[in-house]
Amino acid sequence: MSFIYLLHFEQPISPNYTTQHYLGFAEHCLPARIQAHELGRGARLPQVAYQRGICFQVARVWIGDRSLKRRIKNRKASPRLCPCCSASPQPVAYAQDLTPEQIADELIPF
Repeated sequence: MSFIYLLHFEQPISPNYTTQHYLGFAEHCLPARIQAHELGRGARLPQVAYQRGICFQVARVWIGDRSLKRRIKNRKASPRLCPCCSASPQPVAYAQDLTPEQIADELIPF
């Protein structure tokens, strides 16, 4: 099973690079991938956050393949999909999250 996950950083990475989200992909073991980010390994953006002492939380998780990840990423919709950035932030459990069909058909028309 493959997972797509959205990380929400507690603050922007820098004044010039104000992103607070990272959209990632884990082929089989999501906890191991998240742990790698927590230890400053893996993708460059979470590495930089780690080096600067910026914490993150896993904001959303979807079951899906790389093509779904690309579709989400191309929409540049991470802040809209992030429950931490909504008007009333609420944690989202994995099982309660959106299905790929909901993303594709209802929330983010492609």
